[in-house]
Formats: sequence, C-alpha cells, structure tokens
Amino acid sequence: MAKRKIRERKMSITLSVPPAIVQEVREWATANGTSLNKYLRDCLEAKVNELREQRRKRAAEFRSLVASLPPSGLEPGYKFDRERDAIRQGL
Repeated sequence: MAKRKIRERKMSITLSVPPAIVQEVREWATANGTSLNKYLRDCLEAKVNELREQRRKRAAEFRSLVASLPPSGLEPGYKFDRERDAIRQGL
C-alpha cells in the first residue's frame, strides 16, 4: 500500500545565513532540481528524524537496563526510613 502524504500547514521562519552560503546552496539545489526552500525543509526533516531515532534508541536502552536490574525486594507501600535501613545494612 502506498504511503499517503498528508498536507501539513507550513510555518514560515527567518534565518540569518551568510550570502555566500545561501548562493552556494541555492546553486546546488537548482542543479539538483529543487528549490533552496525545499532543500532546507528536507535537511531539517532529516535531522528531526535522526534525533527521533536517537531518542527511540536511548529509551529502548533505558528500558533494557531497567529490565535487567534485580528486583528491589521492597513490598508495596514501602516507606524509606534512614535509621531503619542503615541498621538493616549494618551501617
């Protein structure tokens, strides 16, 4: 099944970029059949996707780490008591 593209409302932003960079990227975009605007949107989207994937991987690593921890052995409703716990640990 083909992925259906949803039209999203776009938000205009203002960037401060040195003119030489704008010119070079604009020339590259034109040579590759796209516009400066579309090229920059695609770059931002790729970066956001990369960051999402990194966040997903970190979350999976965290869940794996938590799952690998031994059970705490604490009963439901346990309340921390510094003195009691220090005595129990022989401190």
